[in-house]
Amino acid sequence: MAAAQGRSSGRGSRFENQASVSPDALTERLIYRLTPADSLHHLPHYHHRFLSRKNSFVLVGSERTGSRQIFRLNLARSRMLQLSEGPGVHTYSATLDDKEKRVFFLQGNELKRVAAGGGRTQRIYRAESGWRVTGHLAVSGSARYAAVVEMREEDWVDGFDEQFAKRPRCRIQLVDLLSGQGRLLVGENQWLAHPQFRPGSNEVLYCHEGPWEKVDRLWLMRPGASGPRNLRPRQGEERLGHEYWSGGGEEVCYVHYPDASGRGATVRCVNVTTGEERTVSRCSRFGWLSANEDNSVIVGASSSLAGPNIYVLFSRLQREITICEHASSGKPYPIAGTDQTDPWASAPEPVFSHDSQWIYFVSDREGLPAVYRVAVLDLVEATEREET
Repeated sequence: MAAAQGRSSGRGSRFENQASVSPDALTERLIYRLTPADSLHHLPHYHHRFLSRKNSFVLVGSERTGSRQIFRLNLARSRMLQLSEGPGVHTYSATLDDKEKRVFFLQGNELKRVAAGGGRTQRIYRAESGWRVTGHLAVSGSARYAAVVEMREEDWVDGFDEQFAKRPRCRIQLVDLLSGQGRLLVGENQWLAHPQFRPGSNEVLYCHEGPWEKVDRLWLMRPGASGPRNLRPRQGEERLGHEYWSGGGEEVCYVHYPDASGRGATVRCVNVTTGEERTVSRCSRFGWLSANEDNSVIVGASSSLAGPNIYVLFSRLQREITICEHASSGKPYPIAGTDQTDPWASAPEPVFSHDSQWIYFVSDREGLPAVYRVAVLDLVEATEREET
């Protein structure tokens, strides 16, 4: 078990993995469980770079050593290499640079990096006294800048609803990854989360975190601008959900609900230059979604308890195909070695591999949250890999 394995744990430790494969109960597609079933595992946030271009490895958060740490999972050999150690590792923050040579992550109030193959950890940046790093990170495509979300220490409280009601003072620091110097990008009396650099730009998309029916999620900030832009103000009873950049960075796409009923969900995109919004297609109550690299296909996970499935949505055809059940409970899990709870540990957050031939997701369908993948090469045309 995880507690027993902890005796030999530490940065650079290697573990044989325990993977499995079984047919999905709904579609009979083969579902590959990539991580052991006896300890909690999850993927980083969906908009991070955590999958290698050649499908050779994936970054995962794991509690197999008795605390949350970041691992590199070799998919061909089914082996795990521990990349971080010590308390306070924000495992959702792990992200590769554009060359897949380094891993950036947050630990405590610090931004760190380590070679993707393991080695000594380097500290790049530390938050000022009185500020707390929340665990939300983005690294620009060129790996020159990072966006780090911080919250005023005195405003930090436990619980999703409680944190939203607090209206905490938050800021996003733009960190030069060469010098380690940070400067204020934006500061608000709002709970800020999920920064994402616009492709080919230093503009940062971020969201106001909170219940979807109470926040305007889509905000864009350009360094040097007088203030952020609200890309899509929420109207009436609308709910706007998870967001992501289109491949070229012209649009921001998201799931849209017209009201609280959960019916009539659509995937929509807004042009960040003109403000024009378009509807891509209806969808099956997506709670999480992202697109492949050329934005031709969207993968979504339903939040419906009656149909907890993963779908691929073909944008041009406006056709949706059921891939498998994610069967995730959505329940929170305690964070090993702490008195904190993680509300997102079992969130599916499906993503495509770079070549669009695999879908990776998280589920607690076998007990504890684990990392899975399913092949879709019979449905989705392969996208070209960008060589580095």
